[in-house]
Amino acid sequence: MAAVPVVFTDAAVVGFAIWTLLYHLNLGLDLRPSVVFLIWVALLPVAAYVAWRFRGRETAVPRAGDDASTTPAEAPAAVVDRATLLRRYALPVGAAVGAAMFAAFGTGSLSWWLAAALGLVSVISVWLTLPSRGAATGAATAPVVREKTTPAQAYVVIAVALAAAYFATLIRRVSLDDVFYVGKSVWVAERDNIPFRDFLFTEGVLPGGSANPPLPSFEVFIGALARVVHVHAASATWYLVLPVLAVFAILALWRLVQRWAPRRPLVAFGVAVAYILLVAYYADALNTYHLPRLTQGKSVFVHALIPLAWVYLTDYLENRSRRALVLLTLLSVASVGYTTTAVILLPLLAAAAGVVLLATRRVRDAVLCFAAASLYPLLSGVLVQVLRGGVEEAAATYAPLLPLRTIYELTLWLGILGVIGGLAVWWSPLVLRRGVPQQLAAGAALAVTALMVPGLLKFGGDLSGLTAVLWRVPWILPVPALVGFLAVIRLPGLARVNRVLAVALPAVLVFAFFTLGKPMWGDDSVQSMKPSWRMLETRKNVSFWIERQDRPEGLLLAPSTVMRALPQVTTKVRVVLPRDLYLTDYGPQTQFSLDRLLLARFADGESVYLPEVANAMHRVQVGTVCLWRTNKAANDAAPALGLVEFASRKSPGGMICYRVGPPGPLASGF
Repeated sequence: MAAVPVVFTDAAVVGFAIWTLLYHLNLGLDLRPSVVFLIWVALLPVAAYVAWRFRGRETAVPRAGDDASTTPAEAPAAVVDRATLLRRYALPVGAAVGAAMFAAFGTGSLSWWLAAALGLVSVISVWLTLPSRGAATGAATAPVVREKTTPAQAYVVIAVALAAAYFATLIRRVSLDDVFYVGKSVWVAERDNIPFRDFLFTEGVLPGGSANPPLPSFEVFIGALARVVHVHAASATWYLVLPVLAVFAILALWRLVQRWAPRRPLVAFGVAVAYILLVAYYADALNTYHLPRLTQGKSVFVHALIPLAWVYLTDYLENRSRRALVLLTLLSVASVGYTTTAVILLPLLAAAAGVVLLATRRVRDAVLCFAAASLYPLLSGVLVQVLRGGVEEAAATYAPLLPLRTIYELTLWLGILGVIGGLAVWWSPLVLRRGVPQQLAAGAALAVTALMVPGLLKFGGDLSGLTAVLWRVPWILPVPALVGFLAVIRLPGLARVNRVLAVALPAVLVFAFFTLGKPMWGDDSVQSMKPSWRMLETRKNVSFWIERQDRPEGLLLAPSTVMRALPQVTTKVRVVLPRDLYLTDYGPQTQFSLDRLLLARFADGESVYLPEVANAMHRVQVGTVCLWRTNKAANDAAPALGLVEFASRKSPGGMICYRVGPPGPLASGF
C-alpha cells in the first residue's frame, strides 16, 4: 500500500510517454490508431520489466547531513537569538505580505508595480537567507531523502483518490471545449483515423486550425481505447479514463506534498485537497482544471505532471537518481502528448530550476535537468512550427494578453483568497523542507514574479506569437500544494504558539475556502449519485434521436446546445456550428462564419431577417433543420423557408425536424 502512490504515478508517466512516442512515430507511418494502441498494449509488459530491472540497480548511500525535516527558520532557533531571526526574516516575510496585499486588493497600475517589486524583493531576500550547504549546494554532503509514505498515510491518500475518482463521474459541469476534445475521440473511435485537418465544420476539407495540431496524442488515445474495447468514446472518456486521471492527479499531489512538506504531510495534503475542491468555480480558474475538466490534456498537465516534475527534480538533485532523471525525460514526452502548452511551460519550469542550480554552481546538473525536461517539448514545438506554422492554441493570436491582475486572479484569486495564494507562493521558500525544495520553490516563485513585471509577458508574446496562452505561465507553480504548506507553518522558538497554530491554521484556511471560495460543483452541477456524461440527459437523448432519423444529405441546423452535443455523440451527423469560438481560425467576418452565426441565432429563436436565413441555408448547404417545439417563431417560418417536416419528438426534449425542400417564397433570390 505504501508503494502504490509511487508505482501508480510513475507507471502512468512511463505508459503514456510510450504511447506518445508511438503516436509521434506513427505520424510518418500512418497506421490506424487501433493498431498503434494494440502495439502499445504489447509493449507495456516489456516496459514494466525494464523498469523493474532499472529500479533494482538504483542505489543510493545515505550520508550524514542536515536534518531534512526542519525548515531554515527552525534550524537557527536553537543557536540564534530572536533579534537575529527578526533581522534575517523580517524583510522577506514583510515584503511577501505587502506583495500579496497589493496584488489581491489593488486596482491601479501602481499597485501592481508595487506587488511585482515587493514579490521580487521577498523572493530574492529569502533566497539570500537560505543555507548554502548540504542539499542546496551539491550532492556530496546532501542527505539522501527517500519518499517514505507510511501504510497509514497510504490508506488515507488512496481513499481520497478513490473518492475523487467516483466524485468526478458525478460532476456534470459542462465545458464548451468538450465539443473539440470529446469530439476528436469520437471521430477516432468511429473512423479509426486521426483527423489532422478540420473535423468539426467539414470532413477534412478545411485546415485543422490552431486548436488541432498533430502533437497531442491524448484524445487519439481515448478514441483508440474506445474502438478496441467496443465502447462509445464519450463513455470511455467519462467512465473509464476520468476516474483513472482523478486518482493520478490526487496521488501526484500527495507525492509532491510528501516530498516537500517540512512536517505533517497529511495535514498539508488535506488542506490542499480542500483548496482544490472549494476554490474552483469560475471558468478558467486554476482548480477548475481539476476534476471538472480533467479529461482535457492541459488539466492533467497542470495538476498531475507539473507536481511530478518537481518531485523528479527534487529526487535527482538530492539523490543523484538516474531513475528520476529518466522519469523527468519521459514526463516531458508525456506532457507534449497531453497538451502543447507543455512546449511553453516545461522549458520555463526547467529554466526556473536551472537558475537555482547555476546560482549554486551546479552547472552540470542545470544542463542535465534542463535537457531532460525541455529537449523533447522544444524540438516538438519547433518541428510543428516549421511544418505547420503553429502550435495548438498557443500559436493563435485571436486573443490579446490578459491583464496581469486577471492572470493573478485565474491562478491565485483576489481578495482574502488572493492574499492566501500570494503568501503561499512568496513564503514557500521559508516554509518548505530545507535544501532542494526551498531552492526549487524560490526559483519557481522568482521566475513567475519576474514575468509578471508589467511589459515582460507582452514582450514575450509579441516576440514568440504565443500571446493567447501566456496567462498560463503561473501554472508552473504547484499552487494547491503550496497553499497546503501554509497549514504546517511553525514559528521558531515559540512552542506554545506552535501548538495552537497546529490546530488553528488548517481550520482557518479550510474555513476561508468554504466561506469565500466557490466549490467546483457549483449550484446544481452534481447529479444525485449517478455517473453521467458531461451533458444534460435530455440533450444527450435528443442527439441520439437525431442520429437515428433518416436525414437528407447536407449539414444539420439545430439549437446551439444540440449542435455542441452532437459531435460528442457521433461524427455521422455534421452540424452547422459546433462552437462559435472555432470560427476564429477561418475568419470571423468571412461569409463562411457570418452565415453560420446567423443560422445559429435563427435556430436558437432569436429575431433574424428571414430572407438572409434562406440564403445562408443555401450557401452552407443545410439539409436538415431541427427546432425545439417551443421555438414558435422559427417553426412558423418553416413553410416560407421551404422546410418540410419529417420527424417530431414529444417532451422532454420536444423537437420537430424538417427536410430542406424546394425553395420557398423567401428563397426566390436563389
